[in-house]
Amino acid sequence: MDLETGAGLLHRLTSYSPDREWDEPADDPRVRHDITTNDPDTMPPPVKTFPDGLPVLDLPRELPDPGVPATAVLAGRPCPALPLDAAQLGRVLFLGAGVVRTAERRGRRHLFRASGSAGGRFPLEVYASTRGVAGVPDGVHWYDPVRHALLQVGPPASGETTTLVVTGVPWRTGWRYAERGFRHLYWDAGTLLAQLHAAAGAAGLGPRLRTHFPDAAVRTLVGADGVHEYPLALLSLGDGAPAIAAGGPAAAGELPAVEFPLCTAAQRAGERDDLGEPWPDGAPLADAPPSASLDAVALQRGSQRRMDRSRTVPRPVLEWSMAAALRGIDVPHWLAVHGVDGVAPGLYRWPDLDSPLKEGDLRAELEWLCVGQTLGAEAAYVAMGAAPGAALDDHGYRAAQLAAGLVEGRLHLAAYALGASATGMTFIDSAVPGLLGEPDDLVSLLFTCVGVPEYAGRAGGGPGAPVEVRLISSRLAEDAQ
Repeated sequence: MDLETGAGLLHRLTSYSPDREWDEPADDPRVRHDITTNDPDTMPPPVKTFPDGLPVLDLPRELPDPGVPATAVLAGRPCPALPLDAAQLGRVLFLGAGVVRTAERRGRRHLFRASGSAGGRFPLEVYASTRGVAGVPDGVHWYDPVRHALLQVGPPASGETTTLVVTGVPWRTGWRYAERGFRHLYWDAGTLLAQLHAAAGAAGLGPRLRTHFPDAAVRTLVGADGVHEYPLALLSLGDGAPAIAAGGPAAAGELPAVEFPLCTAAQRAGERDDLGEPWPDGAPLADAPPSASLDAVALQRGSQRRMDRSRTVPRPVLEWSMAAALRGIDVPHWLAVHGVDGVAPGLYRWPDLDSPLKEGDLRAELEWLCVGQTLGAEAAYVAMGAAPGAALDDHGYRAAQLAAGLVEGRLHLAAYALGASATGMTFIDSAVPGLLGEPDDLVSLLFTCVGVPEYAGRAGGGPGAPVEVRLISSRLAEDAQ
């Protein structure tokens, strides 16, 4: 990966190091210094807006739960195929992107989606390019997560298979994380796709994920401008050619006109002009422990802010969850084990849990590595994704970040299915290679903390009925003294 251009340059200039605070921009003119992050006066709206007059289809609010255990879905077991109609499409969309919780803080109403997002920013939009969905006209539709409705923004596209398009809005996450928010676009897309894919899989819809696609054509399909919004991934509901060849112009909608040129350049450097093969599913796991249904687990899932460091998780929670999360994905992962029954504390390279790379208590080191957030020490274990920089090009960088988010999303679902909890975590980039004993060109991707929850979160509500919750913050190192 070239550290002077495209994604490599963005990665280098947005990497955290101990010599500056996480919200202090790098001393480089290519990074924007004229933006005040976390400024309440400039907070972007939580969803895209469109002009009046576009056709709207309210989706059924009774979601048809297939009743398949979450662990069976994550294990890759085949599920009976159900008809793809308005209710089933709405179920899939809601279990990924629907608003399930709300909270008020400092006079603002915050909307929390079914899937997780760094800092609660939810910088993604989801479109459905429909073909032959009962009760839904063929066309390109934007999913309204608040109303639980489809807004038709474009005419039917050519292609055989209904396809979901996930796009990213860089300013919505950059408002908090500046240019580093580019990574969060792909991390959050991965966590969203973990739930969209699982929801579709539970209904036997044969989801097919692609990150190699003709970027320009997909931008045209959904009306994204490639600067303030750009496509990140496709998820087709079944085999056959994805319906992505636009049949005409799409309504663009409105977004705040704030650009991060480094992010735009990184995105464009990784663009492709052809359609690649879908990601492999991976071989099904031999076993699947009992759990609640995928739908129930998806609504129970939250981003745990505090864990009980005095308690441990059984070894199978680690082993089965990691095997399920990495099914079909080849991104290397390491584990910092703090409290897992039958596994000595230390550092491991997955899947080898018998030969630690480092032995002993790593809680203090992980707490520091996680930018002073104590979840790195409170967790029973921390899964850390990373990849050699030399193996990545601009497009591969995007795919690796999304893959790490997909692993995090699956670990999240697996943890809640098995009675544990989880949360995604950032890190001090420059210190990760030293901890793992890897070369300095290692590209750190994403951490996931899994452990015993200190409190029980409320399950999310259904369409149009999000539950009210109280916001809980993670401890910082100084608060835990």
